[in-house]
Amino acid sequence: MRKVLLVLFIIAAAASAKAIITTLDAPDTNISGLAWGDGSLWALDAVTDYVYELDPETGNIISSFYVYHPVTITPTGLAYSENHNMVLCGGWYNTNGYVYKYSPTGSYIGMIDMCGG
Repeated sequence: MRKVLLVLFIIAAAASAKAIITTLDAPDTNISGLAWGDGSLWALDAVTDYVYELDPETGNIISSFYVYHPVTITPTGLAYSENHNMVLCGGWYNTNGYVYKYSPTGSYIGMIDMCGG
């Protein structure tokens, strides 16, 4: 019975597998976050603290900006808010989580301390 379930699982997984459409070179060496927004692919580097806007077809850098963060964090995530037209970078320092808000052109909008209010 277990072998039958395993075989069915493998068949189902193979049937639902998607083909790789394209691969892109990373714009930097320590990408820790990816986001999709406003027709672009966005990438965040955890060491250099740069956000890159990429052409999703070619991988070419359209723009980039430095992630200013008043609290020392290692950026660990990235999101794009279509509703508010902003890039959101998240990270942790000790036990507090922070989200930094930027315009797509890199203007610092502010931060949210996810644990302290």
